[in-house]
Amino acid sequence: MVGNKKNIDSQGDNTINNTGEGARFEINHYAGQKKILNRTYLFDFCLKFSEVDDVPDGYDADFTSDFEGKMDYNEIDVYKEIFFECDHYLDDVESILEEIPRRQRILSNINTKYKKLKRFGKWDNKDELCEGVYNYLIETIQNDDNSKDIYLEDAELAIHALMYYAFTKCKLLDPIPKVVVR
Repeated sequence: MVGNKKNIDSQGDNTINNTGEGARFEINHYAGQKKILNRTYLFDFCLKFSEVDDVPDGYDADFTSDFEGKMDYNEIDVYKEIFFECDHYLDDVESILEEIPRRQRILSNINTKYKKLKRFGKWDNKDELCEGVYNYLIETIQNDDNSKDIYLEDAELAIHALMYYAFTKCKLLDPIPKVVVR
């Protein structure tokens, strides 16, 4: 669970678990299955992130192009792999965000956190900056009482998909500078 960092992959496929305080029998049917994006969690996360007060900047609904070029320009390695794993969730994120009343705040908050970390934080590479944004988002969810029973893997996948979406909207990492031809 997010609050207790419960990890479904570490418990084995089809095993029975009954350990810990307030133990109950559980059969793990998760291990060995392909990860899928839980749209309900992503919707709940987006609602939570849209409630965070911050002054929103412009919400641009257009996708950028040359995602891989932007990743290479920013010299990310770890998050490049993570983002490629989330690529097929872009349409899901887009459709979920259409239902969020103040969706511009989500991208604005991600962008603001990135800029603050970049300007005021200590970092060696852009992967560390992305990890800082991830930590901010996961802490926001962990501090929400309604998110205590969510598995860590589901939370990570939803947040990474949201971060990749922000990346495609130029709200996370630096855009490739435009070449001025004279």
